[in-house]
Amino acid sequence: MEAPKPGDVVYVDTDLFVSHGADDFRGGKATVSAVQLQTSRGKPVTFIEVVQNPGTWYNWAVLAGKQAALAAEFGDVWAHPDPDLRSEFNRFD
Repeated sequence: MEAPKPGDVVYVDTDLFVSHGADDFRGGKATVSAVQLQTSRGKPVTFIEVVQNPGTWYNWAVLAGKQAALAAEFGDVWAHPDPDLRSEFNRFD
């Protein structure tokens, strides 16, 4: 699958954290904000950042293979932050 460009809509997965729930993020559709080549395992790989989760870079080679499954899972739902601010999930151990 060809690498997306800024402005393209892709699907990203949910990220939930046991010790820093403030960073929990629900997957779904997301708008690509940036694309760059980074090194992964000694090779250049395309990474993308999305508007809905700034500062997080996704390996497009991995994410591209999940697009059909993520589309089936999330449909028209847009990705968004979903912080869990309870103290027991924000210990940063």
